[in-house]
Amino acid sequence: MSRTPALSRTPVPSRLGRLTATERRVWQAFPHGELVDLRTGDPEVDDPQNAHEWSADRVVRGEVIASLLLGACPAASGAVAAVRLVGARITGELFVDHGEVNSLLLLRGCRFEGPIDLDDAVTESIDLSGSQLTTLSAYGTHVRGTLDLRGTVVTGEGHRAVHADGIRIDGSLLANGAVITGSFDLINALIAGQVAFTEAKLANTAPGGTSLNAGGMRVGRSLLAQRLETLGELRLPGAHIGSALQLDGATLNGLGRPALHGDSLTVASDASFCPHRDVEDVQCFTASGTVRLPGARFGGGLNMSGARLDPAAGHSALRGGGMVVEGSLRLDGGFHTDGEIRLTGARISGHLDLRGMDSPDALLTLYAANALGGIRDELGAWPGRLNLDGFTYGPFSDYYAAAERLRLIERQVKRADRSQVGGFRAQPYEQLAAYYRSLGNDGEARTVLLARQRAQRAKLPWWQRIPGHLLDLLVGYGYRPLRAVGWAIGLLAASSAYFSVVKPDHVSMEDRSVFNPVLYAADHLIPVIRFGQNDVWQYHGAAAVVTVVLTVLGWTLGIAIAAAASRTLTRN
Repeated sequence: MSRTPALSRTPVPSRLGRLTATERRVWQAFPHGELVDLRTGDPEVDDPQNAHEWSADRVVRGEVIASLLLGACPAASGAVAAVRLVGARITGELFVDHGEVNSLLLLRGCRFEGPIDLDDAVTESIDLSGSQLTTLSAYGTHVRGTLDLRGTVVTGEGHRAVHADGIRIDGSLLANGAVITGSFDLINALIAGQVAFTEAKLANTAPGGTSLNAGGMRVGRSLLAQRLETLGELRLPGAHIGSALQLDGATLNGLGRPALHGDSLTVASDASFCPHRDVEDVQCFTASGTVRLPGARFGGGLNMSGARLDPAAGHSALRGGGMVVEGSLRLDGGFHTDGEIRLTGARISGHLDLRGMDSPDALLTLYAANALGGIRDELGAWPGRLNLDGFTYGPFSDYYAAAERLRLIERQVKRADRSQVGGFRAQPYEQLAAYYRSLGNDGEARTVLLARQRAQRAKLPWWQRIPGHLLDLLVGYGYRPLRAVGWAIGLLAASSAYFSVVKPDHVSMEDRSVFNPVLYAADHLIPVIRFGQNDVWQYHGAAAVVTVVLTVLGWTLGIAIAAAASRTLTRN
């Protein structure tokens, strides 16, 4: 009952002129933080997009609100002052830049015809949910609470919609369902709570424009952006997210530029780029443009299961050079792209999961990468082109014979033309052999290393392949030592049979020894060791040529057997 006399003693600044009846209601409600609701109750009529049809009694000047926020009317004793206004058309500009606001600002479902300027101001929580704005400028603003933009429409001017570089928010930034036309700038923002863009739509179609520009932003909790839609580059370079990054079901379109620019991004927990599932449908994460994550660090896993990446011509689909994933990297569950998945130098502490990958025309580059926890895969899930040089890994989840695994190495691309397979690198063979040795399967390891020698030989000119073919035929480059023994036994038997038919000349008439074709053949076939037959018996003509050939083959087999024994003993 005493409220009205008290208010009458609070003078209205003369610069505001005469307040309208509606403005007087707002002025009187402010000291007690009471709500002024100007809505009709009809959702279609109360939609801020239809504010041009609202009656004059729903109009409030922005300068009146600014005056209240900046202390023109004190709080009532025992009450918390606040501007709580719903369903108003706010004309003019709302300027509180560089001011200190000690009261809540709640302007829900309102239509702002001019800009909101909070630059370098210190404020309590701000709630603009469901409203329609032209621009919001909050450069360097300190919000001692939450900034609520849920369902807010910002039409933007000059391709800039929300300018909040350097903003500090002690609570959370909530923009779920917001529709922003122009750039949303959060460079070097410091937000103690979470950042939420769930089902928001951010569009900046200016040449080279960004939909969200949040380089260097630090978020204390999670960044939640499920089903986010963007037109224009989404930039998070150097950002630090204190918990999880959720982009499930998001649709990112870089308009010819990267869809997501996350160079040196840090996520303390898991990051998810998966399909978003609800009762009615499944919406995949889709990126039109490169997903850039070079130098990014993920304290948990990076889950891109089922993601669909469509890069611009000549650009990679996923760039993760030097990326560190403390958990597992999942490119499974229908992950699809026709571009390059570039993971040069990536470090994955958990598994690299490729099960169910659907990217047969992609290029998977794992140059100098490491998957410490191993690989979960299916042979048919690997892309058709691979760069595995320098790639090291732990065990495979499923065992396949070496002959089947070697088909993957055959997909190694050429250095000169990465669109063509058939390139040779030694390291992928050695790494695969090391995997089989770790299982105690030395036979499969030798199969891999023999395949390496044959692949290397295939790159030589034809005349340089001849010695290799001979060594392969005799002992399989030393990885098939029993083959040399078989050749030796076969040659010994054949030459013995030959010498048993063709008799030699007895050189020394004083010698009384009997000719033995087996020992004579062994004298020529086995290097170093002598059985005495060659000293007293000799052949001439064609048979002499046979003995020379046999001697050459004997030395060749001896060298091959020695090499094979050396490889076997060293397990190399």
